[in-house]
Amino acid sequence: MITANITEKSTAVVEIGLEWTGEATALLFGNTAPIELPCRCSRPETGLVLLPSPNGYERREDEPECWKPNLPEDDDFGHPLGLMRREVERGELLSCRVEIWGDHRSKSCLEPGEYSFRETLSVENEGHNEWGFTIRIEN
Repeated sequence: MITANITEKSTAVVEIGLEWTGEATALLFGNTAPIELPCRCSRPETGLVLLPSPNGYERREDEPECWKPNLPEDDDFGHPLGLMRREVERGELLSCRVEIWGDHRSKSCLEPGEYSFRETLSVENEGHNEWGFTIRIEN
């Protein structure tokens, strides 16, 4: 946790890290490792979005306390145009800093509760593995 509180002036910032415990290999990512950013929660379907920190998104002015990106409801943040290849050694830590925002498709603000994220880690010439984590929002 970098910044734990969500206020009208700033949102929470966390660092997501993944330690590679396998043999030295090459991993394949989109633009950011260990997760592709922006990243929506997988459960519930809408709720939280993780954005790179710092980011270039503007907040909706009609609900500043909600920390929702000012995007149309059908905006999907696009998709990575290619994959990065990264050599990793056993024990290496992959991490990225993210800001916690509300999903612009959601009708409500950041509600207290648990939000799960699932990601796929692709290993060159070996397939892929899934991993996940949960973020809890409290009052």
